Amino acid sequence: MRRFDIDRSQAGSDATGVRRGAAALLRRFMSDRRGIGGVEFALLAPMLIVLYLCAFELMMGLSVSKKVTMAASTVADLVTRADTSVKKSDLAGMVDVTDAIFVPYAVNDLSLKISGVKIDSNKQATIAWSWSNTGAAPYAVGSSVSVPSDMLIADTFLVHSELSVGHELLMYLPGLTGHELKDITIRREFYFRQRVGNGITCSDC
Repeated sequence: MRRFDIDRSQAGSDATGVRRGAAALLRRFMSDRRGIGGVEFALLAPMLIVLYLCAFELMMGLSVSKKVTMAASTVADLVTRADTSVKKSDLAGMVDVTDAIFVPYAVNDLSLKISGVKIDSNKQATIAWSWSNTGAAPYAVGSSVSVPSDMLIADTFLVHSELSVGHELLMYLPGLTGHELKDITIRREFYFRQRVGNGITCSDC
């Protein structure tokens, strides 16, 4: 009987020792701060990388958007400076103007349309002529066109420029955004009133 009591007492002391050792090990683990910086970096690094890529793409997209706006307005402005007439060769030169404005960015999938819009005495706006860099007239002569209300003035002539450029995301994440968002198109259009005279003709449009 005494032997059994001794064995039971020894087993109880062993269990107590195991519990104390486990508690001491847990305390040392909780107080150990080594490697916490690495763990924090591993948790934050993916989010920081995503934020950096988003900021980079946003900056590039805004820069290209500003270039598209500037190019579309410059084209319309230059055409309205013509005295009374333009030719296809003059309008084709606007593509070179656009390329010059986009430096140092490359121009992808450029689509440029330039149209002459005549507004008659009844404030009806119709296409007088149109041209595009594809070689075909984008609009039929005499077809109606929607003009901003603040520019719809009787017996005036407008030049309408439409510019669209493709923009490719350089550092997109297909796993998060999908492949369909890799290429986007940025479009801008402007109406400018003729500077001199009552109309601009295009002899070979």
